[in-house]
Amino acid sequence: MIAGTVVLLPTADDRLVGIRGMLLDSPLSTCNVISTDGPRATEAARICAAITAAAPDPPLTIVAFGSTSTLVPAVALAQRSAHRRVREYVLIEPDLPPVSDGWPDAHVLVFSDGEQNQARLRGWTILPLDSIADWAPGDE
Repeated sequence: MIAGTVVLLPTADDRLVGIRGMLLDSPLSTCNVISTDGPRATEAARICAAITAAAPDPPLTIVAFGSTSTLVPAVALAQRSAHRRVREYVLIEPDLPPVSDGWPDAHVLVFSDGEQNQARLRGWTILPLDSIADWAPGDE
């Protein structure tokens, strides 16, 4: 078993719900993050509160889906503030988040069947979406 926890962020994208479910059903140690309802402006804070309440074992692998990927820099900052080590970030069919001096602070892996030129320019690893079935944290 791989040490640490795979933290699955929520998704509202119907086409990605099946992939999220597949990861939940995998033998990986997962933390299913469900944030409470509220405005989009506070979604990152609600997700971070849910992660804190779940108290996942580090190192964490943060998995974001579609538009939720734009919240990953805020989630990363909260994990650093809580002194939780992040092993890697996995973005599935993402809307790419902004890059800053503080993020990414770990490896970024992108699963996508679309054009990901910006991700490639950032030096992130890009794999086809169907290869996620064989993925494990720390794989490249």
